[in-house]
Amino acid sequence: MTLTRTVRIAERYKDKIWAFAYNPTHMAGLQVFFQALSNCNTLINVFNASRTDIYNAIKEWRITHISATPTFYRLLLPVESSYVSVERVTLGGEKSDNHLYLSIKQIFPSAKINNIYASTEAGSLFAAKGEYFQLSIDLCDRVKVVDDELLLHKSLLGKSDDFSFSDGYYHTGDIIEWINQEERLFKFKSRKNELINVGGYKVNPGEVENVILRMNGIQQALVYGKTNSVLGNILCAEIKIEPNVNLTELEIRQYLSGMLQDFKIPRKIKFVESFSMTRSGKLKRS
Repeated sequence: MTLTRTVRIAERYKDKIWAFAYNPTHMAGLQVFFQALSNCNTLINVFNASRTDIYNAIKEWRITHISATPTFYRLLLPVESSYVSVERVTLGGEKSDNHLYLSIKQIFPSAKINNIYASTEAGSLFAAKGEYFQLSIDLCDRVKVVDDELLLHKSLLGKSDDFSFSDGYYHTGDIIEWINQEERLFKFKSRKNELINVGGYKVNPGEVENVILRMNGIQQALVYGKTNSVLGNILCAEIKIEPNVNLTELEIRQYLSGMLQDFKIPRKIKFVESFSMTRSGKLKRS
């Protein structure tokens, strides 16, 4: 695998203007850089920019292409305006959801939206127009699922001494759920090491976050476990409210009680103004 493997060069890619929304030293940032460089495109740096500055850059420079994490796109909520200059939007690096997809479609009504699954080890492998990914026929003999975990054949990976294989396959740690196995449709549920033991129940924090994020007025949420002597762990949630929205903890709990089992409802809810990010622009979970 090389960083330029996915680069496309053609006359139709000329004169495009990219929002540079990744850390330039990260794999995804380098891929965007080489795509733009190879076609002599303009790059506008919006990495770690504020919501206002991002929208101003899109409007001023008439940005056509954006590739970023779901965390970046949630920063743009709530939907207040639309920007028709944007032709293509790509999400990757984190689990997304249909609510975010529909919101992005409102903000960028002219854009083709792709949800990309990529790993540091293999690069981009799967693409989806919404929440569901499809395993292409040409990958069927090199990708398999064991105990709901996605495994990749060593032929898909770059050469490195860091890889550990089992019968020629690399365990990604990504847990999936088949939507339609005959049509090879699936969605990502969580990372294997992210499941939280709450009183003997295994809780997927991503599932709880997705339910929280479907509530009107919530921009971002982070669910995590905190050690508890009785239950092993209790669920905690940090929540960022959209600008000019007032929500109480009671309102959130009432909403969640109609959507989730009791052991999946966070015992502690904290309202925050911002979240810690990884160097690649994703939510920092530890």
